[in-house]
Amino acid sequence: MLDWPGRLSATMFLGGCDFRCPFCHNAALISTPTEPASWSGLAEHLEAKRGWLDGVVITGGEPTTDPDLVRTLEYFAEMHMPVKLDTNGNNPGVLEAVLAAGLVSYVALDIKTAFDRYDALTGARDAASRVSRSVDLIISGGVPHEFRTTAYPGAVMLDDLVDIALSLEGGDRYAIQQFVPETTLDPRASGVLPYRPDALVQVVERCNTYIPTVLRGA
Repeated sequence: MLDWPGRLSATMFLGGCDFRCPFCHNAALISTPTEPASWSGLAEHLEAKRGWLDGVVITGGEPTTDPDLVRTLEYFAEMHMPVKLDTNGNNPGVLEAVLAAGLVSYVALDIKTAFDRYDALTGARDAASRVSRSVDLIISGGVPHEFRTTAYPGAVMLDDLVDIALSLEGGDRYAIQQFVPETTLDPRASGVLPYRPDALVQVVERCNTYIPTVLRGA
């Protein structure tokens, strides 16, 4: 229920990611797997559960880097299984294709930091322009969606969150997520103290001026 509010869903993790965010909590999924997934096993599992599942969440890693993503989405479409796609937005071409084909029912895009610091944080060149393009595709595409930012003090200032909210005006929802200093890609990130909950509550109030905003995990 937490992965897709209001739906009882199965979650599918795809390995491989084109970002290297220091606070990533799914560091084990960054590398591309050497062993391919057992699609027949997955199909059997979902067939057995489809009577009580409301959908499937595809997350990662970064799903849009997986060459089998479209095939996977087409398979779920044949099952009449709604799909929520989690993405970092760095591959707008892939996102545009799956939106145009009607292969996803919900999209959640993670905004990592202020756009002028994207390359430094993620290690990906020109990421900001690609993510910005993905934001535009999602807002104009008509599919239900949300945008999310982890409030990591090492890279996201409180005022950044308000600026990000302004850039998302017209979107469905913005979720600000409390940073949890536990398992992180960069061990140094686990030593960073999270923002005080009351400070995040105040920021959420400011962000609500531009887009409906919620606070998670604080």
